[in-house]
Amino acid sequence: MSRWLYLLLLAVPAALIAESAGAGPVVVFVLAALGLIPLAGLIGLSTEALAERLGPRIGGLLNATFGNAAEIIIGLAALAAGLPEVVRASLSGSIIGNTLLVLGSSMLVGGWRFRRQRFDARTAGQYATMLALAVVGMAIPSLLATIGESTRPGAAVVRGSALHNLSIGVSVILLVCYAAYITFSVFNLRAVPPDELLPQLAEPIEETAEEVGDEPPARAAAQALEEGDPAEDPHAAVATARLGDAKHLRGATGPTATLAHLWHTVIWLPIIVLGAVTVVTAIVSEALVGTIEPLAHQIGLNPFFVGLIVLPIVGNAAEHFTAITAAAHDHMETAMAITAGSSIQIALLAAPILVLAGAFMAHPLDLNFSLLEVAIFALAAGLYALISLDGESTWLEGLLLGAFYLILAVGTFFTPA
Repeated sequence: MSRWLYLLLLAVPAALIAESAGAGPVVVFVLAALGLIPLAGLIGLSTEALAERLGPRIGGLLNATFGNAAEIIIGLAALAAGLPEVVRASLSGSIIGNTLLVLGSSMLVGGWRFRRQRFDARTAGQYATMLALAVVGMAIPSLLATIGESTRPGAAVVRGSALHNLSIGVSVILLVCYAAYITFSVFNLRAVPPDELLPQLAEPIEETAEEVGDEPPARAAAQALEEGDPAEDPHAAVATARLGDAKHLRGATGPTATLAHLWHTVIWLPIIVLGAVTVVTAIVSEALVGTIEPLAHQIGLNPFFVGLIVLPIVGNAAEHFTAITAAAHDHMETAMAITAGSSIQIALLAAPILVLAGAFMAHPLDLNFSLLEVAIFALAAGLYALISLDGESTWLEGLLLGAFYLILAVGTFFTPA
């Protein structure tokens, strides 16, 4: 994790002190939002340290479980505060933010440095398929609640308790799909063996090498497949992209070196940090969510804008930085794996957990998204699929993706609260 993220930890006690002192909602909101950024990063860093000790399979499972922990905690705090609309907007914003903002920024930074970056279109296509299927599952209750069976005369839309029961049923199915996704991507259950996958990749790899005048890197590709290419698994990709932090700590001296040695040798240290940071994240999230409604009244800030734009950026800032850093080092496949994997986690894990948790709260959550949010799902899945077709990216594509995200942000910002 970068040093500037550690400095942002000072915003955590500042936010809690400001809340206790009765400071204005703007001050508490800004401080809490800044404090949540490094807390999310520490959750990821602790998970990576545990993954390093427990092996790639358990590590991949931990990454899959805690990849969006901050987002889930913020969502639970918003549900407890009676803001289900903000939670739904946050889920939508996470998916569109990964697809437009993070992927666009990664392509812009990497493309500007390397002009054109290549990635495996086959792997990216698999992510696009998973993303499309996931968001379709989330959108079905919305369509039934909005238009119902409009082609049949006298047909009614799904409302009230029926919609809530439908959302619970869909959530259970999505969780089953997520379990299947984990067994396939992390534990390689009935997945394509590397020795069968290599001949399919050898020919396009050699053709690409002939275009740029290099020797065919078939041997390097084989070694990458045998060792487990991080681009094949978004959870492994996140771990690989964060190895620079571990190497930086290992090269330190003095107290930092001692802490780094304990961090990578004593398993209880990252466990304690993970537990403590999770508790602090819940407290700060509660402080942040408690300012949303006062902000809406004081400065006219639309709660939908907060959920769609602000909360996803805050909850996933550290992971977003990891994806952009990977693209800046010409690892575009890693950046695409991170963005797609995070979106799939939101649709198949975070959303169902929040729906099922809402069933035990005073303010239940259903999957009745607005038509704008359903359109956002279609936009996210469609754009990711289109980008995956040619296996190449440029800075112009990244700029346009970022511009589309800014248009959406500006539009929701000026929508009346």
